[in-house]
Amino acid sequence: MSVAFPRRVERLHALLDERALDGVLISRNANRRYFSGFQLGDAEGAGWSGTLLVTRGAAVIFADSRYTEQAEHQAPGWELVATTGPIQAELPGRLTAASVASLGLEARVVSHADWSALAEAAPGLELHAIDDELVPLRLHKEPEEVAAIARACALTDACFDHLVGWIRPGMTERQVALELERFFRTHGAEGLAFDPIVLAGPRAAMPHGRPSDAVIESGNVLLIDFGCAVDGYRSDMTRTLFVGEVPDAIRAHHDAVREAQAAALAAIRPGVNGQDLDALARERIERDGVPSYGHGLGHGIGLETHEAPSLRKSVSQVLEPGMVFSVEPGIYLPGVTGIRVEDIVALEATGPRLLTTSPREAVVIG
Repeated sequence: MSVAFPRRVERLHALLDERALDGVLISRNANRRYFSGFQLGDAEGAGWSGTLLVTRGAAVIFADSRYTEQAEHQAPGWELVATTGPIQAELPGRLTAASVASLGLEARVVSHADWSALAEAAPGLELHAIDDELVPLRLHKEPEEVAAIARACALTDACFDHLVGWIRPGMTERQVALELERFFRTHGAEGLAFDPIVLAGPRAAMPHGRPSDAVIESGNVLLIDFGCAVDGYRSDMTRTLFVGEVPDAIRAHHDAVREAQAAALAAIRPGVNGQDLDALARERIERDGVPSYGHGLGHGIGLETHEAPSLRKSVSQVLEPGMVFSVEPGIYLPGVTGIRVEDIVALEATGPRLLTTSPREAVVIG
């Protein structure tokens, strides 16, 4: 997608004009990759090395010796500045030379220590937080981005199909988590989109619980929330499996969640507010006589697993073509069970297109 990078930098130039800034500093891993192609892993994101500086006349990557060769390969056309010292030692001189008097930074990513050190080292420099202003620049996915998300979703569907035939009662949650990661990595994924959630029986009532050595036993559910990264872009899917015969109440709850999701999916179209979709799904679940889920109905996905847009009752978000997001209602009954069904949707001018296609009806294993 290298042809997209100059176009994306032009959006940063427009932001400079809108905010009356002379430059912007890009520090978030996903934004670094989005605007330049330069890639750092999640564990490498902290710190100053790899930071981008965009002004009206220059596009610069500051990188130390660990990343210089990588940056040259991944971000051709960007000026590479080798660094050896901290931000306050190396950035002010560069800003002065470029006549940057007003600089936008990602305040949620740049540490307080680095922000303070830069302010002290360049007392005449105006620093402005631009996190919220950067969000719309990645909100609408380009066709190449949607295709990459679709590839990650297809691999997730294949992994689920494998797991359905592989999982047996008596295995542990942790064994399943390890197997799904093995499948992803041996079938071409860059890695996991996030730490997988694999929860058996009553433990499934924890929406974001972590896999343990708990044993998968017949008579309840196995909730699996997982995804992978392909070409930088993420997938995210949840399915709730029945382990053998489960009580009628659990079947009814699964029906309620599935019907809540189906109602929301059927109502998705350009111009609809995510709040209304969230309310629609909650209404169906509450008809089952149980509390609705505490999280939102959905979240955007792309270079990050959780990004804009947000589909939740506390956020007014009008949906538009090009947005890609999850739809994931759930029921959580502490000490009893938990059920969630989640899919990824790409919104097009004609309506939603499901990127995850695994069966949403209850699948029985064991």
